[in-house]
Amino acid sequence: MKGNLSINFLQVFSANSLESLFLIILLACLGSCKPPHKEQTITTFKINYPNVIRSTVEETYFGKTLKDPYRWLEDLNSKETVEWVAAQNSVTFDYLNRIPFRRDIRERVEKLWNYEKYSVPFHEAGLYFFYKNNGLQNQSVLYMQSSLEAEPEVLLDPNKLSEDGTVALSMIKISRNGKYLAYAISRSGSDWQEIYVMDIPTKKLLDDKIEWAKFSSIAWQKDGFYYSRYDAPIEGKEFQNTNFYHKVYYHKIGTKQSEDVLIHEDKEHKEYGFSAMTTEDERFLILSAWSGTSGNALYVKDLEKLSTPIISIVNDLKNDHDVIGNIGNDLLVMTNYEAPTMRLVRINLQNPTKKDWKNIIPA
Repeated sequence: MKGNLSINFLQVFSANSLESLFLIILLACLGSCKPPHKEQTITTFKINYPNVIRSTVEETYFGKTLKDPYRWLEDLNSKETVEWVAAQNSVTFDYLNRIPFRRDIRERVEKLWNYEKYSVPFHEAGLYFFYKNNGLQNQSVLYMQSSLEAEPEVLLDPNKLSEDGTVALSMIKISRNGKYLAYAISRSGSDWQEIYVMDIPTKKLLDDKIEWAKFSSIAWQKDGFYYSRYDAPIEGKEFQNTNFYHKVYYHKIGTKQSEDVLIHEDKEHKEYGFSAMTTEDERFLILSAWSGTSGNALYVKDLEKLSTPIISIVNDLKNDHDVIGNIGNDLLVMTNYEAPTMRLVRINLQNPTKKDWKNIIPA
């Protein structure tokens, strides 16, 4: 529930993955592997590291003065930082390009990695979906079948999202009626996400576009979906400012993002993040609040009664709570509250206090 953690492994194997895997193996080999051939050794040469600016910045904390000579590197867009990165890259790749057995390693890795890979298929809205990688594709392709006997067809090929391979597919969600595919992308490894919508029957990309989503889920409800975002950052500070005041919005298909409805925010806890989900019948909106890697609060709204407020089920971050689904007015929740090895409980929304939770599967 905390952020989007349900991404398929093959889906994660994204832009420049082969190059990254090669580099990891190469660096490991430099420390412990022998060259494939006796005559292939690294030519000894002197590395001329570039000069680095050391500023005179000092800060005093609790009476102690600390020097911070590299504070200037925090400005990612400054001329000095850009030149420093270029100089460091020049030294690094000059060294790597001198390794005579580098090509042998790459060819071996490619041979080992070059086989078809399939994800476990999943069933949504009467349709079947799965990911397939032909072998050396940067990202696995999303396929769709109308039945188990039907011919698979490409629904979304993330390798075509950009010419240079720096745009990765980070999340997908099929609408309950099977009409829409909402998917999120990340550019150049950023946590910032953009969300787009495709009409599944026609495979046409709609005009809907969501910007500045981060640590978001996609939760369909009727002809729209819930998602999480921050306010647009200051231009030029997109990748260095701390993000506060995460918010949950509802976007209706066919409208502009500026028309999206604010569903929830917490002005008292600026560091809280929120992820949204809807139950399978789309009756309840579940909001999970988090501020780290473990522990979450839990809030629920009855979407059949829009005038009713969001109610709190758990208002602290001491334990983990994951909503599995609902049976009528009751929620089924996996939790480690009073159960270190987890338990499944049934929570009646008319009386959701912890003392009234009923064990379905005990710890």
